[in-house]
Amino acid sequence: AVAPAAAALPAASAPPVVEAARPALRGAMVRLSDFGTDDVAYLSIPDRPPAAAVVLVPGMWGLDDRIKLSADRLARQGFVALAVDLFNGQVPTDAHIAADLERTLRGESSFRVIQAGLRFVRESPRFRTDRVALMGWEIGAGFVLETLFTTKGIDAAVLFYGPLELDRGKLAKLKVPVCGIYGDHDPTIPKQELLQFSKILEEEHKPFDLHVFPAGASFSDPRSPGYDPVSAEAAWNIAANFLDRHLAGESKKEGGWLDLFRVSEKR
Repeated sequence: AVAPAAAALPAASAPPVVEAARPALRGAMVRLSDFGTDDVAYLSIPDRPPAAAVVLVPGMWGLDDRIKLSADRLARQGFVALAVDLFNGQVPTDAHIAADLERTLRGESSFRVIQAGLRFVRESPRFRTDRVALMGWEIGAGFVLETLFTTKGIDAAVLFYGPLELDRGKLAKLKVPVCGIYGDHDPTIPKQELLQFSKILEEEHKPFDLHVFPAGASFSDPRSPGYDPVSAEAAWNIAANFLDRHLAGESKKEGGWLDLFRVSEKR
């Protein structure tokens, strides 16, 4: 007798792919019209009186959610965080568009936006902070570095890679602590230039914290081919601790902090 054929088992279906939910943004868009430009920025505020303020200057991807989430992380750390927009509201969707937008940037307009952001966190009628830092990525870090040479009243700065300055005369003008975060496999920043940059700062007795990771270009950006999540998180913690050391202090403000922000912002 021939045994009956076994019934075919249904093919196992692949489990659905579940993407991790992105954290909800906690901040809001604001206009800088009263502070020297019509551009917008993303403002995130802490739940307690702020220790200080940080103005974030994005790189090639503009004011995207990653930069906004970075501002939110700083707000949870106790800082007023304002992320400015150098691309007039445009957020590139791919590297080609990002490169095209980056080529359109002009120093004068970019510095005007950064100055407006600094004025906002210092002069806003709803809050004023005694200390302020700048944090920049890629070309934004380059603009941050240039701003430090000409602008008083900045207390610290964080550079996530970006163009270097090798003019000793300019570097001699640095007056504030700077934290530099770089990747040693970054083709856009030759090791020799990075060594020369740090050597000049050391010889000029400038307070410069240099941190070089075994990573490539834009290693803290998930869209970068060189993204390294371990190095990215370590770099962020270094930057956060640096800001705490140089900005933290007792705020002069008393109770009723959040009530200052009940009025909705213009978008």
